[in-house]
Amino acid sequence: MSTLIPVISAGLQNQLARLRRGRSAVVESGHTVMLGWSPHVYTVLRELVEANRNQRRACVTILAEKDRPEMEAAIRERVGHTATTRVVCRSGDPTDPVDIAIVNPSSARSIIVIPPEGDDPDIAVVKSLLAVGSSQAARGRGGDSAAPVIVASVQEAQNLSVARLAGGATCHVISAQGFISRLMVQMSLQCGLSAVYTGLLDFEGDEIYMQPQPELVGRTFGETLAAYRTSCVIGLMDASGRVRLNPRHDTVLRAQDQIVAISEDDGTVLLSETVPVVDETAISPPDGPERPGRQVLMVGWSRHAPDIVRQLQTQLPAGSRVNVIAETDLTDAEKVLAGAGDGVPEVSFRQADTTRREVLESADLGAYDHVMVICPNERNPRDSDARTLTTLLKLRDLAARHSYDFSLATEIADDRNRALARAAKADDFIVSSELVSLCLAQLSENPHLGQIFDELFGPQGVQISLRPMGGYVRAGADTDFYTVTAAAARCGEIAIGHRIHSRAQLPPDYGVLINPDKAERVSYTEGDQIIILSAGTHGES
Repeated sequence: MSTLIPVISAGLQNQLARLRRGRSAVVESGHTVMLGWSPHVYTVLRELVEANRNQRRACVTILAEKDRPEMEAAIRERVGHTATTRVVCRSGDPTDPVDIAIVNPSSARSIIVIPPEGDDPDIAVVKSLLAVGSSQAARGRGGDSAAPVIVASVQEAQNLSVARLAGGATCHVISAQGFISRLMVQMSLQCGLSAVYTGLLDFEGDEIYMQPQPELVGRTFGETLAAYRTSCVIGLMDASGRVRLNPRHDTVLRAQDQIVAISEDDGTVLLSETVPVVDETAISPPDGPERPGRQVLMVGWSRHAPDIVRQLQTQLPAGSRVNVIAETDLTDAEKVLAGAGDGVPEVSFRQADTTRREVLESADLGAYDHVMVICPNERNPRDSDARTLTTLLKLRDLAARHSYDFSLATEIADDRNRALARAAKADDFIVSSELVSLCLAQLSENPHLGQIFDELFGPQGVQISLRPMGGYVRAGADTDFYTVTAAAARCGEIAIGHRIHSRAQLPPDYGVLINPDKAERVSYTEGDQIIILSAGTHGES
């Protein structure tokens, strides 16, 4: 007995140590697999927890090159209580097919490849996508089970096609570079858009759903816009799965078509029981064309800054000017971007330390309509945000001292610096890593959203914008959102919400309300804005 007891004790300790190392196989099915570890993990996991609240038992499995206790402690600290979602951590290499097999990817519902931190994360993402395919081929899926949805993101747009090829037919890859670039451009030209996009991408508020609606077959798309009281129709999906946002309003719905709508839940996409009455007296004539020429200052440089300049060149009207000040040597960028043709906004470059006050004072800030601060993402995120916030505070101080009237938008790399960005009083800002993570979480739950994101964040897709309410309804008129919807439809646009100016500085929504109840009475005042979905530069095919 004295010999047997130590043998049993040693065996139990070895087994417990093995379990603590996180090398035991996962036997779950229908779970979500996350491969890799970076700050993206916390945002994605929080969103999955929120999405799974209506499920009795959900599971998320994480495989990363970290100790299991370390991962579990970090999740408890940064995510907190996971409600009905059980989180299982396993230690292993997310680019090794043998280690990936531990988390049972063949039986998973979706697989999310988390981009790692480092100088070249795209290589690791592509290797993980190849390893997932190799692991599934080696083990087989068994039966008639469908292949899991695979989602990932790459930093460089040039690596997008390679990643999609590595991931296979069920893989959805987004370009963080193009995504952040277009959002930064739109946000710098009109403040408040970051709250709109965050509201559309997270699982806490209204979301985007696709549903068949046989009652609407034979009616035009324009007629469907007012057919729902608590949902907002934004597009159509045909029988082949092709999604069109804001199609021609005379498009007739066919039997196989599904509507694409913003709603609180899939069960709230319900036709209105009453026929709305449009208040013609409250509708105002559309605003005239926007004044020509915009002056934009870009402060800072990063890997996606060239794409931002290209976006500005395509979206700014003739007579505009874009000036760039950055610490980086911009000689090569100047050669590529400055040689634009006639009618394209002029671009100039200047190398200087953007954290120095005298550099900002010499930039003639009063001549600019918009100023955007670019986060230098080649640095450590904390160091990048420190420089960004320093520049932001000095810009805001100069604007207050000299009564400059430019809009100030910025990008933050680390979600933990969100409160600091608000304290620095940026007119608008984005946490770039958070928005990419929100896209990954949404795609893992609904892969059809990939086409919608391509439209919203592609270079020539539809656009979301905030327009003065005076272009749609009269100030002070007691009206409802049915009337606003009708006014926008006459311009070939879709009204999806509004922003109330008096609440523009109040968190968490900053005055933004997406998909309001169309029957509720509202009286807009000067400064209020309507959130509009309009056709992009490519028009409607």
